[in-house]
Amino acid sequence: MAAFSPVMRQLGYFRSFMKPLVLKPSQISRRSITTKYSPKPEQMPLPTKMPKSLLSQLPPRMQPTFGRKKLRVYPPPASTRATCKDPVAAVVDTQLTTLDPTGERKALFDYRRNHRSVKVGDILRVTLKNGDPFSGVCLSIRLRGIDTSFLLRNELTRVGVEMWVKVFSPNVESVEIVQRSEKRKRRARLYYMRKPKHDMRSVENIVSNYLRQKSALSGQRGQQGRGQRQKR
Repeated sequence: MAAFSPVMRQLGYFRSFMKPLVLKPSQISRRSITTKYSPKPEQMPLPTKMPKSLLSQLPPRMQPTFGRKKLRVYPPPASTRATCKDPVAAVVDTQLTTLDPTGERKALFDYRRNHRSVKVGDILRVTLKNGDPFSGVCLSIRLRGIDTSFLLRNELTRVGVEMWVKVFSPNVESVEIVQRSEKRKRRARLYYMRKPKHDMRSVENIVSNYLRQKSALSGQRGQQGRGQRQKR
């Protein structure tokens, strides 16, 4: 009988790999078994009478005093609502006391409460600390608290010029009413006066007459004061 060569024996080992793998019922049941949940074992209490030398050798998590560190809770800061319910209004009031301590300028433009205040259609003259004075017709008034402003329109060198003026601006030295409107305007904003049909043109002549009368009155007052001093 002819014996198999050693090369054929080595190739014979591959037959087991070429066969399809068939699982037995016992193997299927064994692979589908799941592990049972086991709760965490409770920690055994330490002996009550344990020497300190042994306690120091235990890890920190097993120390009887081990636990969460208590955080220090600080009390909340005092609320400002009780002392200042409206902080914006308080800031505006402090600014008004600084910019308008007497309250005259605020009353001059408060047309809702003061019947002698500035109204649209009046001719005003604004004296500035830095720059030449500007005169014009008041077209609009914006009541915005500390940002209250009004719009003036005039004609310079045949060109219409408009200027918004802040009432409480530190650069504004004085606001004078040169001439009041004859009738109460039916509109709060006289933007229609920009049209050529309703434009008042230049108001320099009216302002110059006002300044002339003002200087004459101031001169008469000065002369009266001098005469009273001489009589004394």
